[in-house]
Amino acid sequence: MPDPSSPDERSLPAPYQSPWVALREDIPAAVADLRLRLQELWRRNREGDLSTPGFWPTDLAPLFWPVVLALTVMVVALGWIQLNTALQATDDVPAPGIETIRTTPLPEARPLKADLDPALEAPPPALQPMAQELDPPLPRSAPTAAVPESPEPESLPQPTLQVDPLLRLLAEADADLSVPEGLLLAARPLPESNAAVLVLDASLWEELSATSRRTLAEMWWRMLEDQGYDDITLEDAGYRLLARPARVGGGMIMFDPPQL
Repeated sequence: MPDPSSPDERSLPAPYQSPWVALREDIPAAVADLRLRLQELWRRNREGDLSTPGFWPTDLAPLFWPVVLALTVMVVALGWIQLNTALQATDDVPAPGIETIRTTPLPEARPLKADLDPALEAPPPALQPMAQELDPPLPRSAPTAAVPESPEPESLPQPTLQVDPLLRLLAEADADLSVPEGLLLAARPLPESNAAVLVLDASLWEELSATSRRTLAEMWWRMLEDQGYDDITLEDAGYRLLARPARVGGGMIMFDPPQL
């Protein structure tokens, strides 16, 4: 009878065993071992065999580790609650978007009218004697004391009319072939702030490229700045802001055109 421990049988390969089958067989053993260790730990704590700090009373040694475990669970729970509260507060903060500036509606611009010459308002001198002849004679009345006539104020010289820079801007915009016809609708002056508001057609402004919009805005701003204006605002007919000068540095700040 051959010896089972012969070299021929020891050299044979071990039978294959699936690791999942081995794990399924070892899990009950691991659970049983864990249960035994917990029972041992509970027994040692009940007997006061576990180590405790020196300040803790010896009679209360079985209560030390349960108190530590309870405090640890409370700290972790409070930390979790505070973390959830902070995350919810962060989600409630709205994401930054495009800045929207509301402008106060202003009265519509009206064409300037030059004052009429006082000499044109008076009737021609040739017609004055004829008007006097047609008037009936007034009855004579008792003589009254002569009332001293107040000296007539000397007529001030009329200021020389100058071409309004806004009217010149409108005329140049109409003559410029690079500016679409009907883009610049109106120009309103703001004397109290030495500024001007240019009203644009929103649909034509949106059709232009971003480079063309910036070029036109900077050209109009340089033109009015040379004329002494301190500020300029580009709006559409609905008082929505399209562009304005930068407060710091130079150039124009462009806003997205309204979606029509």
